[in-house]
Amino acid sequence: MKFETQLETLKNAAATAARFVERKANLPVLSCVLLTLEGSRLTIRATNLECGVEIVIPAKVVNGGVVAVPAAVLAGFLSNTRGKTVSAQLVGEVFKIETERASASIKTLPHEDFPVLPRVSAEKSFTVKAADFVRAIHSVAYCASLSAIKPELQSVLLYGNAGKLTAVATDSFRLAEKQIPLRSGGTVPEMLLPARNAAELMRILEGVGGDVEFYYNDNQLSTQTDGTYYTSRLLDGTFPNYRQILPKTFTTEAVVLREDMATALKSLSVFADKFAQVSLAIEPAKKAMLLTSRNPDVGEQISTVKAAVEGDSVAVSFNGRYLADSLQAVGGDSVRLHSNGPGKAMLIKDASDDSFLYLAMPMNR
Repeated sequence: MKFETQLETLKNAAATAARFVERKANLPVLSCVLLTLEGSRLTIRATNLECGVEIVIPAKVVNGGVVAVPAAVLAGFLSNTRGKTVSAQLVGEVFKIETERASASIKTLPHEDFPVLPRVSAEKSFTVKAADFVRAIHSVAYCASLSAIKPELQSVLLYGNAGKLTAVATDSFRLAEKQIPLRSGGTVPEMLLPARNAAELMRILEGVGGDVEFYYNDNQLSTQTDGTYYTSRLLDGTFPNYRQILPKTFTTEAVVLREDMATALKSLSVFADKFAQVSLAIEPAKKAMLLTSRNPDVGEQISTVKAAVEGDSVAVSFNGRYLADSLQAVGGDSVRLHSNGPGKAMLIKDASDDSFLYLAMPMNR
């Protein structure tokens, strides 16, 4: 095996692939990236058996071949060197790599046990804009549960109908939903994409222009774009019927500037207790929303945010971080808050865009 390619291209590909390796692998080869030279192409493959990636870049191939190289070592070397080109060759069981300013010899592993990435047939597919899909995952993935007790809550639910693809995530304390246009029409059945895998897919699609087509079956979701093939397993489970818990009517509605609310919540975090509790009071008479944070060991802060209010006054306590998280997916200048009184969940929406909603459960302390 011997080849030469552009350093920056290989550096970026190795860095992407390194995110997919198994860090504590029972099978040592899963800590590696598989390099395959064929024709005028270098293919870099990595997988943790949950999801995988295959990246094809152009290369000047002297001799073809296959080698498994520890991902962290290869990506680490490439990220800390400079130059325009990089050359490499396999000498025995050592992968020798050289740039204009540095060279390294990396011990390799037997590649025969490296798994083949599953390929999903093109029979079932849907198409969306890449930028829209990135926005959808960014808007909801942070709500996925970190606990493995209920694996379905560690996922992002995807489904499509009526010309829209919907992404949803919840940890049972808060829930986010984002809808984007479904370019291909038709329907998409419910599928549970692990949140960690969804985040990696989002990073791959960042900067990709135009449409992206996804292929799926009962167990896998995959896509191919800009020389990169991505595949992920889908979870086998049932996502909660969240539509049943979304309130339909409200006794209080307030519209505030997103930036005002974000600034207030950031300031209040200084005084938050270990539960990050923030008391939120909407007062129609004052045309304001009052946010209070109190910590016996630090002190207390009250922030007033101007609001356009309709309905009754209300006071509810929430996890301040959860309220702040909701604002990252709001693209407009204003936020609409809906409440049905003390002890009830609050619905937060972009005042100018109904494609996003966020439901926060109150803190009953």
